[in-house]
Amino acid sequence: MTAIASARRGGDPGLRLALVYAASFFEMGVQIPFLPVWLGARGLHDSEIAIVLAAPLALRVFTTSYFSSFADRRRDVPGMLCAASMVLASACAMLGFLHGFAPLLIAVAVLLCAQGLAMPMADAFASLVLRANESAGDGRLTYGRIRKWGSAAFIAGNLAGGLYLSLAPIEAATIALTFSALLGVAATLYAAPLGRGLIDDHARRQAPDETKGLGLLPLVIAAAALIQTSHALLNTFGSIHWAREGRTSAFVGSAWAIGVVCETTVFALGGRFSGPDRALLLLMLGGVVATLRWLVMASDPPAGLLLAAQASHGITFACTHLGSMLFIFAAAPPQMRARAQGWLTASISGLSALLIALCGPLYADFGEVAYLAMAGLAASGLTLAVAAAARRR
Repeated sequence: MTAIASARRGGDPGLRLALVYAASFFEMGVQIPFLPVWLGARGLHDSEIAIVLAAPLALRVFTTSYFSSFADRRRDVPGMLCAASMVLASACAMLGFLHGFAPLLIAVAVLLCAQGLAMPMADAFASLVLRANESAGDGRLTYGRIRKWGSAAFIAGNLAGGLYLSLAPIEAATIALTFSALLGVAATLYAAPLGRGLIDDHARRQAPDETKGLGLLPLVIAAAALIQTSHALLNTFGSIHWAREGRTSAFVGSAWAIGVVCETTVFALGGRFSGPDRALLLLMLGGVVATLRWLVMASDPPAGLLLAAQASHGITFACTHLGSMLFIFAAAPPQMRARAQGWLTASISGLSALLIALCGPLYADFGEVAYLAMAGLAASGLTLAVAAAARRR
């Protein structure tokens, strides 16, 4: 009980983990909409901006896998989480002093690779703390209830970044980025004491059948990666397509906001589920609805149906994410929890890099009909999830 008692002495685990997710996603809420605009103001052309933002996704395949494995070998997931947050904040601060394609490419690659490592480390850390909490007889705290604060903070980052840049020039965006990244450093340092000894303690207490789903991890990871990356066309060209169809900026903003609100709601409710069987059900549900969502989007739907499709983001993204997380929590042993999270993140990053490169020609040639390709990806992920469920039975 030493590690569990240590975690409780560290303060309210739910609050500390929620702050980690909130700070991390607040930074992304500032970065994702405004970093491309800042790069343009720095003198980069559209093609150069695309390379600067896409190249790190391919690099993440290697960096996330390597450093997550290193965290497992060192049995120090919270330490790696803190290190990734510090590197991320340093890269954000460094951006403001750089000019030119090559220096900015390197700095953004460091920033995005550190960010890509921080997310699986946060999930691995959360899984260890939650399991310790359950072992201590407190099952009230769930992953979904914690993760919902990340989605809510992402919206807050969007709004705060927009308000700040309405008062300051775009060149000052790196100040907002650095400040938000420093919030992440503070949150991870505040949460780190929860993790003392949890991996070793959990490994000693592990039930004999706790890892019986480990052989299904490759199928589950591949299924989740296919379903999640089927969002690539929407994320890259969704707003552009709606604007070209004459949708107002208010409509576009509302469409995205509806999706994030529904995502947050599903995280708040879906975190009550646990165990590999329910995790696979969530994953299959995400695949079914994602396939239907992209079929609807390919038909150039009217405004009402389009907003309904956006509302389904709560299932296509959140259920898929919850399913993959909960399966890893249940199937991966504590000494390889970070590695499993890293494999999932690396798979999504690598496939995303490929799809972002393909989405340009696809959209240019086929317009909204290109969503049929995304439906095919989601259906492939659904097929793998069904296969995993069948093998488990």
